[in-house]
Parts: sequence; structure tokens; C-alpha cells
Amino acid sequence: MNYILLLYLLSISAGAIETVNKPKTSKASTASTPDLLLRRIPTQRYNESFDFINPSKDTIGNVHGLSAFYQKLIELKAGKRQRVSIVQIGDSHIQPDLISREVRLGLQDFFGDAGRGLVFPYQVARTNGPLDISSSTSTPWAHSRISQQRSRVASGVSGFGLSKVNGQGKIKLSLKPDISAKQQSFDVIKLFVGPGAWSVSAIGNDLKTYRINQSSIQNFETKEILLNDFATGFNITPLAATPLFFGASLEKHNSPGVLFHTIGVNGARYEQYNRQPQFWQQLPALQADLYILSMGTNEAFYNGMTEEIYINQVAETVAKIQTIDASASILITTTAESFKNGRRNPMIERLNLALKFYCNKMGIPIWDLFDITGGSGSSAAWLKNNLLQADKVHYQQRAYSMQGALLYDALAKGYNTYLANNTLSLALETKTAGK
Repeated sequence: MNYILLLYLLSISAGAIETVNKPKTSKASTASTPDLLLRRIPTQRYNESFDFINPSKDTIGNVHGLSAFYQKLIELKAGKRQRVSIVQIGDSHIQPDLISREVRLGLQDFFGDAGRGLVFPYQVARTNGPLDISSSTSTPWAHSRISQQRSRVASGVSGFGLSKVNGQGKIKLSLKPDISAKQQSFDVIKLFVGPGAWSVSAIGNDLKTYRINQSSIQNFETKEILLNDFATGFNITPLAATPLFFGASLEKHNSPGVLFHTIGVNGARYEQYNRQPQFWQQLPALQADLYILSMGTNEAFYNGMTEEIYINQVAETVAKIQTIDASASILITTTAESFKNGRRNPMIERLNLALKFYCNKMGIPIWDLFDITGGSGSSAAWLKNNLLQADKVHYQQRAYSMQGALLYDALAKGYNTYLANNTLSLALETKTAGK
């Protein structure tokens, strides 16, 4: 199909998404708590100074599409909601959790910490993972990831999957202190596992052994364990012959706040997530209020990739999310520039331009990391400042943290603007009611 024709057809159907994301006239359910409405989020998490990064551009396009999400945050802050859940889906730039960590900690500092969210034993799968997650196993497990072409193990909600090879197969997963040196803890474990029985024990003061049973992988449901005390990790042992493990969400039962689930897989593309039924079967259990989609680098490396193919794949992901929950907000991010075969990769700019055109036609919020971080030719500046790794594709830890701080600031600016608009509506309603 002709690319322009494709976008025209998409624009015709834009009304469906725009209707979902259309800003609503608020009746201000938080009318009894005007002081809370006046509290703005701090917006200067990014505090570096590089001339190729332009913080003045650090805003979200089509930000009205996040109105429902921002309203939920206001309700959370006002004590009228227990939880706001965010899911960020991406590739190797997201798997280490450096970008998402900055957003998670910034939001949790202000709105409350509802738990660590989705975790996976990355070391058991012999891959890199977040700095605050440690895992080990007593015996080997076969592993898969969503970006593999062929695998005997299905990939689930984390983008990964584990299947026991032999032996006991006990897995140990622990949380380390976060970047502020605060020890993380939880008292709820939501398990994503395959059919069969499992034995689970907490690492901490709760000495009880819990047993769960997953009856079917086709009729999937999470298995939730409410612990007797807070824990810093857990041990899980399969009692079935051929167990499957896909991850766990670590949460705080009575702690209002933000849950931020990070799903990142090395080498992943939109198309690979789209074709994995197990992933989409399990994803709804995270009950996301906001999905952040952060891919594009691997598509720009893929031979035969075109703007039309790329937008088709992005649109399919958006449609699948809308099927899960039409009221959930979606934020799409462009990708920063990097190299290919020793030179800057021009396909990144082409795909980003197509993505911006698509999002603007459809009214989907977009955060343009490519433009904010220097745009065309900026990869040379990142390299010169030792912010790119030796492969000139992946960024250094410091650079990912900078990008995460920029994303947090952009979300915070959007919230503060929405907050100001709602505060004005509240003042007008209060004044009218007093007449």
C-alpha cells in the first residue's frame, strides 16, 4: 500500500483514538482537596549541561492525549485512588531499566511508592538486567526472549520465558537498594507462571511457605500471594514436571502510589512483540493506565525496513493495546540517533519522521527524544562526549539516566499544565457554587 495512502486511511480512523484521548471537562472530583491540586511536580530532574541537548524542547506533543492519565495522578495524590500503573515497553535501551528507573523514582517520590513492579530473573536467563535485581538458580533453565526467531520456550509478559531443564530448579530473586540507597521491599507477589504447582517463600521475616497452582496456560491468570510481612526477595521452586516462569510483579498491598513496570528486550522490535500471543495474553494483568512505547533502533537496522512497514507495525501495537483497555493512555517515544557500520544511521531519522507524522494524524502523544537530544548528526556529539558505548549503538549508563531524567521532566511538565487547568476550573466552579 502507498505510504501516504496508508496514513490517509489511518487519519480517517483517528477519531476512535482521539475520542479516547480527548481531554475531558473535569468536574473536579478533588474539589474537597484544593491544596493538593496546587502542588506541582518538580520538573528539573535533568541537570546536565550539553549544548546538543535542548531542554526547552523537552515537552510531549499531543499532550492532551494524556489527560486521563494525569487525572488519575491527581486522584491518587488526593487519596481518591490507590494505584496508578505504568508499563514501558522497549528494546535493549530499556532492558537495563536506566531510563525507566529515572521516571519511576521521580514519580514515586511525589505520588507514593506502590512497589518495584514487574521483575524477571535476568541472570538465570543469562542476560543483562536492572542494577537493583539479583537472581540465581540451583539448576539450569532453558530461556527465551521475544526477539529470538525460534525458541522452544514461549516469551511472556516480561518479554522472556524460562523452562526448567532438569533438577530442582529453585530460583532466587532479590531486590537491592535503589539509587538513593533505600532498601526496596514488598508484601505482594503476583506471579506469571505456567501450569502446575509452585512453592514460594519470602526472603525476610515471613517464614511461611506458600503453595500456588496454575491450572492452565490457555486460561491464564496471575497467582497473587499476600505475605505476612515485608520482604526483599523471594525463592520459588517448581513442583511440576515442565514448569514455565515468565516473571513477577512485586507490590505493596496498602501503599498508595505509582507502579512502574519495565519490559525491555535486547534486539526487540514492534513486530516481534506483536506476534507473541503469550505476551498479549499476560499483559492485561498489569492493568496499565499508561503505556510508553520505546522502540525503533532495531527497526532502523533491519534490512528491507521502510516507513510504511514501520508505521504498520506501530499501528498494530497501538490497536492491541486499545483492545486491552480503550481508556488507557499511550505515549510513543522516538529514538535517539546512533551509528550503523561506523556512520550515523539515516534510517533512524526517516522512521522518526514517519512516527511523528503518524502520531500527529492520530492524536497520539509523542515524546521526540531524537529532536530533544540533537537530531540529525547528534550521534557524533554523544560519541565525542563519551556518552555512547564502543558499539556506537548503545549509550553509556550516564547517558541513559540523562534520557530518563528528560522523559520524567516532560511528563511532569504535562502534569503541571493539566493541574493548572483543572485548578482554574475548580476555582470557577467553587465561585459559581457560592453565588
